Amino acid sequence: MRQLRIRNWELRLGALVVFCLVVFCANAQVFRTKSFTDRIKTLRVCKAGEWNVSPIIELNQENEQIEISFDLMGASPEYYVYRIVHCNADWTPSQLIESEYMYGLQNLPMEDYLNSFNTKMEYVNYKLLIPNENIELKVSGNYVVQIIKEDDQTPIANACFSVFEPKSMIAMQVSPITDKGSNYKYQAVSLEIAYGSEIKTPTQDLKVYVQQNNRWDNEAQLVPLMNIQNYKAIYNHHPSLIFDAGNEYRRFEMTTTYYAGLNIASVEYYAPYYHSILYPDRIRSDRAYLFYEDLNGRFYVRNSNVSDSDIEADYQVVHFTVPAPRPFAGDVYILSDAFNNQFDFRSKMEYDASQQAYTKAVLLKEGYYNYLFVTRDKNSYSAKTENIEGDYYQTENEYRTFVYARPVGVRYDKLIGVQTLQYK
Repeated sequence: MRQLRIRNWELRLGALVVFCLVVFCANAQVFRTKSFTDRIKTLRVCKAGEWNVSPIIELNQENEQIEISFDLMGASPEYYVYRIVHCNADWTPSQLIESEYMYGLQNLPMEDYLNSFNTKMEYVNYKLLIPNENIELKVSGNYVVQIIKEDDQTPIANACFSVFEPKSMIAMQVSPITDKGSNYKYQAVSLEIAYGSEIKTPTQDLKVYVQQNNRWDNEAQLVPLMNIQNYKAIYNHHPSLIFDAGNEYRRFEMTTTYYAGLNIASVEYYAPYYHSILYPDRIRSDRAYLFYEDLNGRFYVRNSNVSDSDIEADYQVVHFTVPAPRPFAGDVYILSDAFNNQFDFRSKMEYDASQQAYTKAVLLKEGYYNYLFVTRDKNSYSAKTENIEGDYYQTENEYRTFVYARPVGVRYDKLIGVQTLQYK
């Protein structure tokens, strides 16, 4: 009887542990690049010195850094510190303690900041480089930098980036010939990953993610491995690697107040700020495909009349309009790196029945912008381009593959390869 009671207690304890693990996994925080206050604008994360390159660097390369920058609206600086968190492949916090993934101390001050100069709207521009003289990263994988007000522990912004160690070779192809239709509205990615002898059980050790145009919402996650040949993982005709093709990104250029730039109908001044009124953006889903060069959702801060746009470019209120005879079933958002590809109150448009149009007025820093309009059902994480932009197999898109590995005995997801392909 005593043995039976012990056994029952062990079973209950085991069930409790499993339950706690399930609850922990379900509630684990998933990090994304975003700000948590409307006072923080123009949050950018990129490879240092290359504004149009995604925030990915190679481990232990002295000449490679991540640059994080943002503007705090207002004339008075606030004092921020930053801490670094190592993440799993799915951007949840990893098991590693700080001393296992970094040299240096947490909660160091952000000391590189400058007030805006000669602008209608005052702000303070902050910059941070990682690694730096105080911080060095030990392992590959995903990282998030949390920006924290000095006297508070609540982050005002998160900035995500990745560090890889080149231990795999990735061959990518993109084709409009898919299992959902040929030369229709889809693009299919196929992969061949040479992972080497360190990986003993690739079906368990490898984790593969594929992104389209730096989007989080339609990312192919944990793509199951279907074929292995001579230390190569092969992904062909995989249903999760078929993407809606979308359309070329729309664009506007707001680099001065002296004249209306590309796609801007007028520049008007209503004290105390300038307003750029964009031409109405027509629905393109019922139109023929038209190619033009775009930046796949990126934006570039620039004022054509100043020497340092980071502190001399002004902010303007940009007015977006999408005529629509009736509202769509889902919500409408502006998809752009300008909003860190997030769907929230900053990027959500509102339907104006009196104008029969979706409208949005948003404060943006002067520069060149790419954007799309997407719809998203309330119960769906991913957004759709088909209703407003349309899906065209000819669309130029940027695809990026991340290959993570967790071999036996390793307690974190190594990022062993990254490959980018520009489909044209």
